[in-house]
Amino acid sequence: MAHPHTTLTHKADDDSHLQNTMSSHQSSVLNMPPVKRNMSLDPIDVFSPIDAEMKMYLVHGYKDEVLRMGVHLWELKSKEDKNSVLHIAACAGQSSLITDIIPLCKDIVKWKNCKGDTAFHCAAKSAQLNALLTLMDWSKYDVSAGIGNFMLKEKNEDGDTALHIALENNQEKMAESLVNKCPQACYELNGMRISPLYMAIKLKNLQLVKKMMNYIKEFEPASFSHLMSGKSVVHAAIETNNIDILKELLENHGELVNAFDDKQTPLSYAAFKGYLAAVRYLLEKFPHLAYECNKDEDGSSPIHKACSGGHVKVIKELYRTMHLLNSKGQNILHVAAAHGKAEVVSYLLERLELERLINLKDDRGNTPLHLAAKGFHPRVVYILTREPRMKQLHNKDGLTALDIAEIHAESPSTFETRLTWMALRYVNSPRSAQSTRQEYFRQKIENPTDKTDLGHFKSRNNTLVLVATLIATVTFAAGFTVPGAYTEAGMAYLVNKQAFQVFIICDIAALYTSILTVVSLIWANLSDLQLMLLSLKFALPLLGCSLSMMSIAFMTGIYVILRPLPWLSYVVLGVGIVFLILVLLVFISLVNPSYIKNHVVRFWFTGPFLLLLLACEKSTTKYD
Repeated sequence: MAHPHTTLTHKADDDSHLQNTMSSHQSSVLNMPPVKRNMSLDPIDVFSPIDAEMKMYLVHGYKDEVLRMGVHLWELKSKEDKNSVLHIAACAGQSSLITDIIPLCKDIVKWKNCKGDTAFHCAAKSAQLNALLTLMDWSKYDVSAGIGNFMLKEKNEDGDTALHIALENNQEKMAESLVNKCPQACYELNGMRISPLYMAIKLKNLQLVKKMMNYIKEFEPASFSHLMSGKSVVHAAIETNNIDILKELLENHGELVNAFDDKQTPLSYAAFKGYLAAVRYLLEKFPHLAYECNKDEDGSSPIHKACSGGHVKVIKELYRTMHLLNSKGQNILHVAAAHGKAEVVSYLLERLELERLINLKDDRGNTPLHLAAKGFHPRVVYILTREPRMKQLHNKDGLTALDIAEIHAESPSTFETRLTWMALRYVNSPRSAQSTRQEYFRQKIENPTDKTDLGHFKSRNNTLVLVATLIATVTFAAGFTVPGAYTEAGMAYLVNKQAFQVFIICDIAALYTSILTVVSLIWANLSDLQLMLLSLKFALPLLGCSLSMMSIAFMTGIYVILRPLPWLSYVVLGVGIVFLILVLLVFISLVNPSYIKNHVVRFWFTGPFLLLLLACEKSTTKYD
């Protein structure tokens, strides 16, 4: 029988071994060695990693299991993002777990993860309102009084407070709670110089904006300096087109109207956006803004911005400033033409008092027509060139509008470039005789080493050769497979029919004009750009004639076959005539009108040109 003392000793050893085993098991579960906290180091540097089991307990709110682990909660952080247990609980919205954790380790609420986020940021990012409300009560556990709610003003690496994040995620109820708890955060700026007030305005939340403005008035001048240095809240109200919010801002903080955002005054911004209600309000309350220029490189006034935005109704409100010039010496017609705003140009030309503007020059000697040609705005060029009061003038470089269009055109040219050039040539817009222009085009166009231009025109040449060859093939085959039967002598049975005779004549004309087109285009392969341009000039009318003759030949051939059935033959004839006209209208637009000297014939070219102009405008993608 064992001695009692020996038995007790063995039992004590067993208990000690069991306790050591449990402690070792807990350490292995947490995958961490026992760490003695060094309070002199930052918590981000001294931590024990959180394993998957602990993270599961935190996410699901198993507070008993978390507390039973017997570890120091303030030493735990996740490896990947340095989130503390409070961060994880806040992300998961575990309010009751947060309530149990904070009293055990009050300093943990001040910790930040690798992105600079506090637990408040995490709750806001996860839209966990209850968790955030619980965190906002943390100060009652803090024995050091006077700290207050400064944590709600803490910013992460992006400069965002929890209020920024709540508004960014459209969590308006959460934002209202944060404003009530820490009103100073309303005007704090993030890394993009955006304040929570700015974000609330973008959400069009008038009640929240009113609440913020009431608080902001209590914290002047700090709030005012922040708002003036950040992105303009007045511009934000204008952008949302909310006149009530705009009035709320300026009735409480009228000085905010002096904020320049993107170097624009609020009235200029409203004029550019075309927000008529905002323009009227600003003019009524701050009439001096109509004459205040922006700080951009153009030095534009509000009416210039209205012209560049294309808003006629706004221009009418600002009409008393119609004679203002920007820093480039440009009037409102210059600006409208440069930005391609055809509706504004038409409106301004209708005003008799603005008649003199059409021929005025800016500091570089450019008229509105020069600027429209440089920007390749064919509709504006068309409107200006049809104006009888307009004169074809030279700028200070001695260049006309046609010179400007041709000098700035790139190869291959765009649809807008081609139409702009055609609009100028329709009215015989002159070219300059300046040696600088001649020298430029001698190098750019006549130089056979210009590989870019040669490649572009060779591609056009190959396309035309292919089309002409197909026409020749089709018409050649049609000449030996004429419509109708043959007589015993091998003659065409319908040879005496007028429609058949028209078919034969048109088929032959289509064949030979297409062959002549191919022959003329062969010259274009001699790698001489000037010769290539001449070949294309000659080939295009021939190809148009081939297409027309082939269409007529097909129409008359079908007509003569269907003659025994009159109604169907007339339908075929009518449809053929309609589509022949359409083909001619589209093809005529490709021909250079400057080669046509007869003014009456040239006038008929205007119709196809306007159709192309309409197609160009419909195909252009516009963004607000």
